Amino acid sequence: MKRIIKIMSVLLLAVVALQVTAQSRKRVEPLYWINPNNYVYSELNKPTHMKLPKIVLPDADKDGVTDQFDLEPNTPAGAPVDSHGVSKDTDGDGVPDFKDKELLTPQKCFPVNADGIGNCPELACCKEIRDMVSNMKPNNTVPECTIGGLPSVHFKGNAKLTKDNETVLAAAAAKINANPNCKVKVIGYGASSKSAQQMSWDRVNAVIKYLVEKQGVAESRFIWSYGQDGDLNTVDLQGTTEEGPNTVPAPFPNLKSKN
Repeated sequence: MKRIIKIMSVLLLAVVALQVTAQSRKRVEPLYWINPNNYVYSELNKPTHMKLPKIVLPDADKDGVTDQFDLEPNTPAGAPVDSHGVSKDTDGDGVPDFKDKELLTPQKCFPVNADGIGNCPELACCKEIRDMVSNMKPNNTVPECTIGGLPSVHFKGNAKLTKDNETVLAAAAAKINANPNCKVKVIGYGASSKSAQQMSWDRVNAVIKYLVEKQGVAESRFIWSYGQDGDLNTVDLQGTTEEGPNTVPAPFPNLKSKN
């Protein structure tokens, strides 16, 4: 009888051991070790179920400042603006730069007229020069410009001059230097948008900068003309005797291209 009891005890212990082993195999990590936000974090790091909307930054007046930050949403095309999308007024005379015919009016000449021109009297020296020019005799007039055959410069993608462009401009510089009576009008195209106008300015600037710094042509001989109707990828050189600005600030510096 004792032998039977002993055998039954051994069998009972074996059954209990098997049950404990089976239960231990089914055990899982306690829930208090698991972060309930793990699924959210993994979905944000690598979305597999949700579709993120495409980011849209509307700019109705195309001035380079998105509508949500633009304090002047209807800026006229071509008007330089500040970082808030407001038309620039460099001299603070109340006339925005795109209308101002005198960008740097001294404060002592305020108030200004509708064209941004101050009320200071004309300097005596300026009056003398103007009268002298108006009274010039025919034989003292500026000689006619006979320079011709100046090339066009073609760009691709940005405002960087290629080796071919530099070769073309070096030949043009020889003609320009041989005709000191002529000024050179550098014409860029791209009136369709503000970014196109800025690209036009960048390319005209690249041409003039190369001719001045690399070919020794005086900067005062160039006349800026950019943002005209035509092929954005072309800059034309044209001999002339007309007068015009030889330095022009970038219209939209925040849209400048990176060469």
